[in-house]
Amino acid sequence: MQSKNIAYIEKLDHLRFFAAFMVIEFHTEIWMRGSGAPGEILPIPLFHQGYLGVGLFMVISGLILAAISHDKDIDIPRFYLNRVLRIYPLFVFMVALGYFSTPDPRPTSVGIDFLSALLPISNLYRLQYGPYAAVMFSIALELQFYLLFPFLLKFSRRYGTRYYFALVAFLIVIRAAVYLLTGTAHHLGYFSIFGALDTFLAGVVAGGLYVGMGKREFSGWLVGLAFVALNAFVYLVHAQPSFFHFDFNGVTTDQVSRNPLWIVWPTIQGAMFAGFALLYLRSSLRLPFSNAFAWLGKVSFSLYAWHTIVCMLAVKLRIHFLPPYELGLLVILPVTVVLSWMSYNLIERPFLDLRVKYTRPLVREPELQRA
Repeated sequence: MQSKNIAYIEKLDHLRFFAAFMVIEFHTEIWMRGSGAPGEILPIPLFHQGYLGVGLFMVISGLILAAISHDKDIDIPRFYLNRVLRIYPLFVFMVALGYFSTPDPRPTSVGIDFLSALLPISNLYRLQYGPYAAVMFSIALELQFYLLFPFLLKFSRRYGTRYYFALVAFLIVIRAAVYLLTGTAHHLGYFSIFGALDTFLAGVVAGGLYVGMGKREFSGWLVGLAFVALNAFVYLVHAQPSFFHFDFNGVTTDQVSRNPLWIVWPTIQGAMFAGFALLYLRSSLRLPFSNAFAWLGKVSFSLYAWHTIVCMLAVKLRIHFLPPYELGLLVILPVTVVLSWMSYNLIERPFLDLRVKYTRPLVREPELQRA
């Protein structure tokens, strides 16, 4: 994605597309359950549990902001302006579409619900984004991280990178305490900044390492091995009954996991995706059709926003003649790409072109002196 604050990194757009594709495959499988579609013979863990694509998006956000701000200061008002121009046009469009398309009679509170859904704290309201935009809970988490980032950056420069690690450790303690009090850390770890911040900060640390490595390259074979290892690890974690959504035996769970692993699962997600992203960005691997994947990554926000409607249409029209992964790849993705191309050019891009440069030369603060 082009930015006025950093040189273009094509491989970042590859990762953005992969994150969106994980979510698309995951939701295709969810929507096709009970529709008569044939089941997958060999579920691919990163697709079968493609909700993890949200965590990868968060790592990418932290990584790119860290790379942009390396050895630079941030003009906070201009930084916030860019974040609003990046997020809100499509966000408002999707939420408004859902509310306006809801048939009458509607609750009298619908206007208040709509306005509340657009606030940076809207994830507190448990997915009240209209019928088409449930995935937008993650946008609230993004916005919360953006609000915090300039200050987190300043604190890390004052106290050192150890500040990030101490903050993550503190969040783990908080999730452990909540688990002991309530019997679950799932919603806290998945739907709130108390879990998502681990993942964002893992990306921030990876961004610093990415810049610090200079031109160092890893073998492309390591990326393939890391991908296999990621799938194996995700399989082992989700082989546990009722970890999240459904297990590998096809058993649908309730939506609240009581597994204690959720105390550290956000941290683990952040570490594994930050490591994978760093390895891929610094690898010698060159994908075929690289430009096409980069273009898909450029419209990844639109892919993320529109795919739910396409899945709903597939169910409504009884398009379920293929197993979910193949349906997602051959039907859901192409239709979503067409919608996303129009959405990007008509809704996102005009606002993206208004973004400004928000970095300036760094004036270093001294690290905190020990008493």
